Amino acid sequence: MFKKIIFSATLLLSVGACTKDFETINVNPNTPTTVPIDYLLGESQLFLTGSASGPASKTWRANFGYAACLIQQMSSIDATFYKGSFYTFLGEINSAFFDNSYTNAVKSIVNLIDVAQKDPKNVNVLSMARILKVMEFSRTTDMYGDIPYSEAGKGFIDNNFAPKYDAQKDIYMDMLNELDQAGKAFDATKYIPKAADYMYAGDLDKWKRAANTLMLRLAMRMQKADPANAQSWAKKAIDGGLINSNEETIAIKYSNTGAEINSNPNSWILGPSGSNITNISNAGVQWAKTLIDMMKARKDPRLPVIAMLKNGDTSVEKQKGLPNATDAVGLNSLDEKNLDNYSRPATNTMNIALPWIYMTYAETQLLKAEAIERGWATGSAQASFEAGQSAALAQMTSMGGSIPAAQITAYATLNPYPAAGTMDAKMNAIHTEIYLIAASTFNHIEGWANWRRTGFPVLVPVNYLGNDTNGQIPRRLRYPLSEEGINPNFKTAIDRQGPDTFMTRVWWDK
Repeated sequence: MFKKIIFSATLLLSVGACTKDFETINVNPNTPTTVPIDYLLGESQLFLTGSASGPASKTWRANFGYAACLIQQMSSIDATFYKGSFYTFLGEINSAFFDNSYTNAVKSIVNLIDVAQKDPKNVNVLSMARILKVMEFSRTTDMYGDIPYSEAGKGFIDNNFAPKYDAQKDIYMDMLNELDQAGKAFDATKYIPKAADYMYAGDLDKWKRAANTLMLRLAMRMQKADPANAQSWAKKAIDGGLINSNEETIAIKYSNTGAEINSNPNSWILGPSGSNITNISNAGVQWAKTLIDMMKARKDPRLPVIAMLKNGDTSVEKQKGLPNATDAVGLNSLDEKNLDNYSRPATNTMNIALPWIYMTYAETQLLKAEAIERGWATGSAQASFEAGQSAALAQMTSMGGSIPAAQITAYATLNPYPAAGTMDAKMNAIHTEIYLIAASTFNHIEGWANWRRTGFPVLVPVNYLGNDTNGQIPRRLRYPLSEEGINPNFKTAIDRQGPDTFMTRVWWDK
């Protein structure tokens, strides 16, 4: 035994002598021990869209399954999945955005912020990350209301796996401050990521204008809940400078590689490159009657760009929208019983290399027109409206189509701004255009939020047998069923906000 002890001690001394340069010798120079910050930035932008984490959760379930159908932009006879068309609840569809966001985008963005703020040279990456954080959380809170925010995504940093639920009002105030500070912090003398920035390729001036533009959207969202702060922030945003063309539309840009991770998630879900839900018999999604009828009545030249029949026919006279709340049984009672003869997204809108649009220049100008009408900004509301209206049609090149200038002019003539009309008439004109922008760019989550805030355009609710809202369009999504069991702070949100139902309004929805 004594000899073994001596041998062991000698071995340990030998190992100690050999490990003097152990860390240097045993480091693989081709395998980084930390993830490069450019990679984290690119990953966070892709997680924002959902394309890098399985687009079914955010896109298929939240954007199409609920939001698009709730505001009658899309419809489906599949009552088991497209719950928004029937005002009914299914946990995995309802909670998909929440669950996907926190496990992917939030965690990635919070990690990026934590890494970037440790080195002053990365101030530009940090500012981009702070803006991405607002982009992600604003959609989540708009859909669910009070949510984990200030403590969210930090479980791997501080071991807090039960973050508190922040009040939406507090979330909005912080998001506005984040945009203001991030926009001001950009520094052209510091490191600028270019290849990893899928939004503006490192153009800091565009990022600054994007921060102000997002600020304007959030400010207008508070119009009824906190008009004083809404006015103050709207003015700050406009005075600071907004995006100024379709080329500066806030969007994630993709390259046509054919891989899901690098594909527009809307296109991937809708088209044949991915899930191809526009062509699934009896279980796909199609344009809704409300939208198609509206576009026909307005002689909207976007209609043949975004809609076609299953056989590829894009002629305006053939387009027909599927009524919401029409299930398989209800279809048999309609004059047209063949789903192939109802409109669906056109092939050109489903190219996987199209940009994923978050906020357009057109929407920016329309919100500015509203701010002017409310006395929160100076200028001509009519001029801003007309700029937004024409830009919305011109931007269809981003959706794989093209509208001639003559048609843009004709549309403006047929759908003029009611400069001498009532405030309601002006708001209806402005927000009908925003509604159409949301539909034609597959930005249905934003369309639903803007409709809830303004009530325009006026929609007639459906009353499907067995719906959960007594025939009223839902005002929010419910929290995931798992939250009550895993986060003790869940009850605080319910006590403060109200019952966890579709009809409990979020803070800004008055």
